[in-house]
Amino acid sequence: MIMNNTVAEGQAGKKRYTEVDIARGIGILFVVLGHAIKQTEVSAGWIRALTYIIYSFHMPLFFCLSGFVSYRILTMDRSQRLTYIRSRAWKLLIPYFTIGLIYIPVKLKFSAAAVKPFTVADIPKLLIGQNPDVSLWFLYVLFVIELICALVINTYNFRSIWYGSFFLSVAVYWANLDIRTLKYLFFFLAGIWVRLKFEDCRKDGIEDVMGGQALLAFLALVADIAAIIFLYKTTITVTFMLTSLCGIYLTIWIASRLVYNIDGEPIQPGRVGSILLNLGLFSMDIYILHEPVMTVLKLILWTKLGWNYILCTLIIFLAALCLPIPISKWVIRKVRLFRILFFGERK
Repeated sequence: MIMNNTVAEGQAGKKRYTEVDIARGIGILFVVLGHAIKQTEVSAGWIRALTYIIYSFHMPLFFCLSGFVSYRILTMDRSQRLTYIRSRAWKLLIPYFTIGLIYIPVKLKFSAAAVKPFTVADIPKLLIGQNPDVSLWFLYVLFVIELICALVINTYNFRSIWYGSFFLSVAVYWANLDIRTLKYLFFFLAGIWVRLKFEDCRKDGIEDVMGGQALLAFLALVADIAAIIFLYKTTITVTFMLTSLCGIYLTIWIASRLVYNIDGEPIQPGRVGSILLNLGLFSMDIYILHEPVMTVLKLILWTKLGWNYILCTLIIFLAALCLPIPISKWVIRKVRLFRILFFGERK
């Protein structure tokens, strides 16, 4: 079902922006593609370059979009913040630990075939964000970031903390430290700032927030390409900050162009936009379920049958992108216990 192009009401009465859901669809597409590419240890030059492009922005994009939908945290009172923390713990940590516990025996059994081997000594690391389903680190880090924000930020200190988080993120990138909370806190707060701008534009009667920015988008694309080439040649990781910001901006701009015409009038997204929109609406389902699909197909197609790398990767990518949707709709979401365990949904 295609939602209204401006603002749609979610099932819980929350505002939804179609362009942001499409941006989420673009993001999950690149997440699954990146993970599909990394299913083997093939290290050809073009594979390395494509991986750099994907990983230069796709996770910062999701932290930004997560901040976008969490902007009300700025004005919450103490009781609302406690309720928010509990709800986010259910939503993020229950799936994180459920999948992790299910994955432990599987990962131990097939550790030899895994890109990153898993041993019994690694099991306790589940408590500190190192899940045997390695893609789920995002859920753990997002919860920690949301916990910090719920305890600390408000309308008055938001900008100062956001500016400070920028320098912390740059420092972590520069030192090449794997401290993901500090690395991605800035992007979560940036998402809150973007949402505030969206709300201000709506109050002023401006629906196409990204309209009239074609030149800026072109400059961002040029800067992004230049930064990626520089990063690819030098491996100076601080340039990830530039590629992340440019990638986030371009993704939201492209998504906006799919729902607004050149005059800023709402239009139907079209076939491509509709596909991306549906991917965005099911992005959580895809994120939670895609790794098991990939693992099974990798063992069959790559490890056992030894298929061609490109064909194997393409099949894994398409299956991991598409299969989680019917699995979620027709199996998991039909059973309340499964909805709780896999998606943290209590209702």
